[in-house]
Amino acid sequence: MGNQKCPHVHIPPPGPESKRLQKRSDDILLGVSLIGGHPPNHFVSRYRDGWFIEDVDGNRYLDWITGWASAPLGGNHPELIEATVKGLHDYGTECLSALRVEHQWKLAEKLHAIAPPPLTKVVYDTTGSEVVENAVRIMREAAGPSRPFVITFLGSFHGGNYGTAAMGPHNAHYNHSIEPFMSGWINVPFPTCYRCPYHLNYPACDIACLGYIEEMILKYKATPDSIAGVNVEFIQGENGVQIPPPEWPKRLYDLCKKYDWILYNDEVQEGVGRTGKWFAIDHYPGVEVELLSLGKGISGGLMPLACTLGSDRMSEPAGKLYTGGTFAGNPAACLMATKLLEIIERDKVLDNVAEIEKIAKAKFGAMKDKYEIVGDVRVLGAYMAIEFVEDKDSKTPAHDLTREIVYEMERKGVVPIYEPAFNYFRPTPALNQPPELFALGCDIVEECIAGVSRQFAKGIA
Repeated sequence: MGNQKCPHVHIPPPGPESKRLQKRSDDILLGVSLIGGHPPNHFVSRYRDGWFIEDVDGNRYLDWITGWASAPLGGNHPELIEATVKGLHDYGTECLSALRVEHQWKLAEKLHAIAPPPLTKVVYDTTGSEVVENAVRIMREAAGPSRPFVITFLGSFHGGNYGTAAMGPHNAHYNHSIEPFMSGWINVPFPTCYRCPYHLNYPACDIACLGYIEEMILKYKATPDSIAGVNVEFIQGENGVQIPPPEWPKRLYDLCKKYDWILYNDEVQEGVGRTGKWFAIDHYPGVEVELLSLGKGISGGLMPLACTLGSDRMSEPAGKLYTGGTFAGNPAACLMATKLLEIIERDKVLDNVAEIEKIAKAKFGAMKDKYEIVGDVRVLGAYMAIEFVEDKDSKTPAHDLTREIVYEMERKGVVPIYEPAFNYFRPTPALNQPPELFALGCDIVEECIAGVSRQFAKGIA
């Protein structure tokens, strides 16, 4: 896709055209959505091609955002565009509530073929926020009115509307002025081991954060038979790619079995190969969920699409609810998503993700050992985060240093997922990005970390 081989920044961002458009946006756009606001020197993009983004001033950047993980095969993949256009020609994107189109069935069959048991059914929606909220509605419908509560995990991101913003919550910014109007969520700690809420160390902790559910919640907050189930991201993406201890998912699953809770897995961001397997849950043998949602990646970066996979027993309660929308499961998106799954399988894209993971662990892991300000590195497949601290002993979050590193990366032509409120950034390459190109990006990251470390007199081993 394209003949561009490397990033190239010839005008320090933001260039004059980016500045002009940013000024215009201040006059006509209503607010910003990123926590902490948009980085003040951020460029305005014009075009995406393969693994690169070009801005309105002609700079070319290595794309480590990939549409916030929604473009798993990079930008403008020709086969995906061709499939989308065919779907538009065949049918368009009209409301399908009273009709069914074959493209929906073909995608459902493909998803069924790769889904872990007991997931056998598919219901479509349009966005991640919608599909998560509807999955919880299905969970509560299946559990019955005597079980109104749902356990969720602090730091999770499940969406930005009223229901989903209160589920996690990911950050006080997201549930600001929302939580007072929502009820039914029981928020518990997630195993963020680098910053353990109990200041314990794994494995001596015996996963104390999970014990909190039985020791505190069931004692003081809610009886087991008032809880419908658990909504979990097995890997918390927006919270800095928090990867739990390997036994934690199975112990959570066993807890759900013990109390007859429905286990629902939100994989809107990490599904469709992002972690190196079709689904993040595939990393945890012996763990089964009765609901699992996909979004972002299944859209291919082209057409809004989301869906929930469910077990047989979730089908009847789902049928009692209105869970669709005007563009839920639109034919063009379904045709494109079917082609996306075919390409990932045909081109052995998951093998490529394994190569990216090896490079990330080796290069970023070496940076953690070498630089005082690199506090933690978390990698699973092409899902990763680098967290920065003032020093390794205190682990004081280094927000200013993180911002300087990301800005320097941008000036050198690499753009990751980053929000100024956090002390980490997330390299999120396309799953099919050539390993040597990803390695080049990693080397640029190290140049930037080294430069900022020298500038602020931080230690280099």
